[in-house]
Amino acid sequence: MNELILNRNDIGKYNTWVRAINEKMYRPYLTVRKVNKFGRRHWLWCDVQKREVHLLSDGERRAYEIMVSDPRTVSVFEQYALDITDTLAIAKQFGVVHPRNYKTSQLSVMTTDFLIVTQAVDKFGANTIKKTAYTFKYSSELYSDSTCSAFLKSATRTIQKLKIEQEYWKRRGIEYRIITELQMTKEWAWNINFCKIGIKQSVDQELAVKFSALFYNKWEQNRYINLSNLLKLSALAMRIDHFTAEQLFYFCVLNKLVNLVHSSCLQKHLPIELE
Repeated sequence: MNELILNRNDIGKYNTWVRAINEKMYRPYLTVRKVNKFGRRHWLWCDVQKREVHLLSDGERRAYEIMVSDPRTVSVFEQYALDITDTLAIAKQFGVVHPRNYKTSQLSVMTTDFLIVTQAVDKFGANTIKKTAYTFKYSSELYSDSTCSAFLKSATRTIQKLKIEQEYWKRRGIEYRIITELQMTKEWAWNINFCKIGIKQSVDQELAVKFSALFYNKWEQNRYINLSNLLKLSALAMRIDHFTAEQLFYFCVLNKLVNLVHSSCLQKHLPIELE
């Protein structure tokens, strides 16, 4: 890179960011303070990753909460910068304008909303690490229908930028996905926080596995009773108290031993739906 591509401040910022990454000290390239954007933004402490995170919309915050709570997640890197040398070459190849400040004609460093590192199992059954890049967009900004099968004509410029991102990650052998509030729902984020707030003590994992199997069985027999009564039935069958049953349920949901259908917000007085 040189000054014809980026100004000195941008060069310094990007190089500092790369050095931090190399030293295993992640910091988002874009921060709440530095982004001129309408709408709600979130600068918060993450107890899972033990660092501050910067999320640029309510939708990004919900997506982050869902991703970081997944037991398979190793790391979530938000506002991840892309090497401008590569994105510039891709834009040129596609014949599209690279993102830039149109007032100053200075090119801008592109970012991807999330780069997620997860634990996975390969086709041979061995544990492996997988990286996936995600861009969050509200469906109304990008798609013309609720099934997200057709793009809006007015989103042409946004689509060009997304194609640059997609090709960038493709060249690195990393899967790239666009996600919306239709996947990362308010109900899903609510249910995660409901369980996090509910946990008051540590849980025996072997007991949780036994509980999950029994809980599924009780739910199959009593699909339309509320969660509180379902937990009472499960507690009685396992000969444990109701509080312990609640703790086991919260743990099982957070660790995907019990898989909810996140079509509604968890409430103890309402029934639940399981996958």
